[in-house]
Amino acid sequence: MDKKEKTGVLNVRDLVNVGLFSVLIFIATFLSGMIGFIPVLMPVVPFVYGIVSGPVYMLYFTKIKKAGMLFIQTIVVTLAFVATGHGPWVLLTAVIGGLLGEVVLRNGRYKRLAFSVQSIYGLGNWLPIYFARDAYIRQMLDMGYGEEYTQKMMSVLPNWTLPLIVILGMLGAYIGCTIGIRMLKKHFVKAGMAEEV
Repeated sequence: MDKKEKTGVLNVRDLVNVGLFSVLIFIATFLSGMIGFIPVLMPVVPFVYGIVSGPVYMLYFTKIKKAGMLFIQTIVVTLAFVATGHGPWVLLTAVIGGLLGEVVLRNGRYKRLAFSVQSIYGLGNWLPIYFARDAYIRQMLDMGYGEEYTQKMMSVLPNWTLPLIVILGMLGAYIGCTIGIRMLKKHFVKAGMAEEV
């Protein structure tokens, strides 16, 4: 990518790619989040999400031609989270994660790190567990999750695990992107469907 191409105004093709990959990444997030139905596995949800979505992000990277595409995709996925019942905290962490990802991505050489840093956008989904625990428990019970599920989930998410959740999410994204790079080289680049990453 040359400098001019990276900094130009987004066109219709860019926005279509943002929309398409936002949907694919939301689906990857949703599917990997399903392991959270087993409450003791809740702490590894960000790690699994990173591994599952990493290959999609690397394919998306081949379509990112201009600054802002990662940030917009982050906000679109976050709005889908909010529309499906996640709280407003995720909007704040999405802005932070999206901007940090753009800054790292702008260098061009650190694509895995860019998507790993950007992955903190999902942190907002976890903040109520740690900073509004009692209200979160009441909300879960009101939504019909049941006392046993709620207590098991909270027992594996003590307050000290918040940094661990963040690190696991970033590590999962890094590993997922590494897998994605290998998949791209093996399948998509050889077939002429994507550029070298």
